[in-house]
Amino acid sequence: MWNIRDGQRTVGTGCIESDRAGAERKLAAYIVSKHDPRASRSGGDPNAVKVADALSVYLTDHFATVARPKALKKMVLDLGEFFAEDTIGDLNGQRQRDYAKQRGSQSAARRDLETLAAAINYYVRDMVGGVQTLFRPVLPEAVPARERWLTRSEAASLILAAWRKRCDHDGVEKGRHTSRHIARFILVGLYTGTRAGAICGAALIATIGRGHVNLETGQFRRLAYGKKQNNKRQPTVDLPPRLLAHMRRWERLGISNKAVVEYQGEPVQRVSNGWDGVVEKAGLATEVKELKVIPHTLRHTAISWYLRSGVPVDKVSDYCGVSIQIIKKVYGHHIPGGFDGVVEASGRIGRSATETQQKRLQRT
Repeated sequence: MWNIRDGQRTVGTGCIESDRAGAERKLAAYIVSKHDPRASRSGGDPNAVKVADALSVYLTDHFATVARPKALKKMVLDLGEFFAEDTIGDLNGQRQRDYAKQRGSQSAARRDLETLAAAINYYVRDMVGGVQTLFRPVLPEAVPARERWLTRSEAASLILAAWRKRCDHDGVEKGRHTSRHIARFILVGLYTGTRAGAICGAALIATIGRGHVNLETGQFRRLAYGKKQNNKRQPTVDLPPRLLAHMRRWERLGISNKAVVEYQGEPVQRVSNGWDGVVEKAGLATEVKELKVIPHTLRHTAISWYLRSGVPVDKVSDYCGVSIQIIKKVYGHHIPGGFDGVVEASGRIGRSATETQQKRLQRT
């Protein structure tokens, strides 16, 4: 058997003599386990801190509190693989641009580098101490906000496609239905404008780490129990009566037992696996990136529909958890009467307004 000798200590690997590769992996894991990233203070110099140490501490301390812990873990592993030998002082602009280039997706690179900055600042403040200067990442240009939203007929087609879709056997749909959980997901998204993660995380019984739909009171707590509120607001709201009636029926029929959105009796973490097939079946598939229908499109649609129906901006902001500034920036063209003054003046283009007209325009 292979054993690890560490001074006077002997640690068994459980690997027989012929399994040298397995023993080497055990040795590597043992070495890593002995390293304490919290003890690597680097003499108080933040520039000498290993990036890998900062990422390790950040993942350990935040894994249980973020909405998508597996996504955070993958992000940290990707960053750690690229910056494995770097210290904070090595992270110049070119090094970060090199990461963004190899990452491919610029939006993904932005998220990764923002997480890198959060990890470094968290480590430096807590581990090194006394350092107030923040690490500011060099980010790729932000991707323009998606403005794609669905008309009522498109939304109906999407729901119907999800409800009818069956197993694919050599290009022929037959057998059991595969996407009815996506139809339920779509309904929740269209009625409430909730983010995809919060919809999938909505439990029917109060549970640590998940949001909660109370079918008795009709309230939807989007923010998971045990999680801290971040800049992506997740307010608790009353469910629309029609949606609440659907949810109560799903529970009564045994369709939803533990969570609002379930597949084969288990809560769904994401709907990405079957989403593209539903979009294609609904006739909404496209190669134009700006026009693609993704799960987040449901949130855009709900906000747009509520604004076009005349719901005040502040009410939409409070209900959907989106700032008034974002509504005016991204959804301003959906606000009824938003351009009334301009449209009214269009009939007088090239002519000066009378004094009375000028006063009226100033008041509006």
